[in-house]
Amino acid sequence: MFWAAFGYNCRTGLLSLDGDPDSPRGGITGRIIAEVYRAFLPTILEPDDIFIHDRAPIYRSGLIRDVLQELGVRTMLWPPYSPDLNLTENLWAILKTEVYKLYPELEFTDDIEETLLVLIKAAKEAWHTIDDTILYNLSVTMSHRVQAVIEADS
Repeated sequence: MFWAAFGYNCRTGLLSLDGDPDSPRGGITGRIIAEVYRAFLPTILEPDDIFIHDRAPIYRSGLIRDVLQELGVRTMLWPPYSPDLNLTENLWAILKTEVYKLYPELEFTDDIEETLLVLIKAAKEAWHTIDDTILYNLSVTMSHRVQAVIEADS
């Protein structure tokens, strides 16, 4: 799993998250996300910012809500099944395009451990090739997206 955050004039690096060795299935848990949030959110959020993460169950856990409250982070509540509000979907499509530009061989390679390591390297490189203007433009469209969802619900 990858994690990154961006805003009007900032971005984190792209992190490749390892699973939680203390979890029964070894996957990404709230403990892993809580560590990431504690490490990175204070470095990129301004006092009046609103943090938006997707509606995956891991982000809605009590632990994550507690960490966000501990950090004084305001989040946007958004309705389920609202892909228009999910900037991440746009961003991952852009990132995928950049990965294949840098490493075209990844599109048709076998799904093996070596490929995973190359993919992680490629994704991190591709993340840094995405122009800040794209991230800024995605950020500034958020208010228009929210207004469109409100109007569509009326």
